[in-house]
Amino acid sequence: MLIVSSLSEACRAYAAYKPACVISLLSDDDAVPCFDALPAERHLQLYVDRESCGESINAAARRRANDIVRFVRKWDGRGDILVHCSRGVSRSTAAAFVVMCLREPNAAEAALASRLRAAAPFADPCPLLVAYADELMGRDGRMIEAIEDLPPPIPTIRAPMVTLRLA
Repeated sequence: MLIVSSLSEACRAYAAYKPACVISLLSDDDAVPCFDALPAERHLQLYVDRESCGESINAAARRRANDIVRFVRKWDGRGDILVHCSRGVSRSTAAAFVVMCLREPNAAEAALASRLRAAAPFADPCPLLVAYADELMGRDGRMIEAIEDLPPPIPTIRAPMVTLRLA
């Protein structure tokens, strides 16, 4: 199962589901949640720096996409995976979409994006992160097209925790 949450819900999500892996997309000033008994190699912690120009923003997004793709490819698929960011809306849903595409390589990207949006109507996946993951995964632009074709998300300040089944 794929669990997506905000930072404020991450500890509750971890306690409820005991995921095998966690991807934390944090801002510099966010405290890292305590995930007791989770081995360090099963917790990917990515920080969003205060990038100041297009070049540094692009380079940072490319690094984060690469780190997420590598991390998920190393995961054996056993157990659940938790993905969270500050609000649970953009970075975490982009990473969740990447996880879905990696775990379900034969599924149409548009169908996966629709499934994500159905579970999380507030999901507004970060297009830059999705675009770089698309490139790394050789999806020929289909991931970013699927995200761009979604209807506008329902606005929210902080998203509730959601779960999605993975094939």
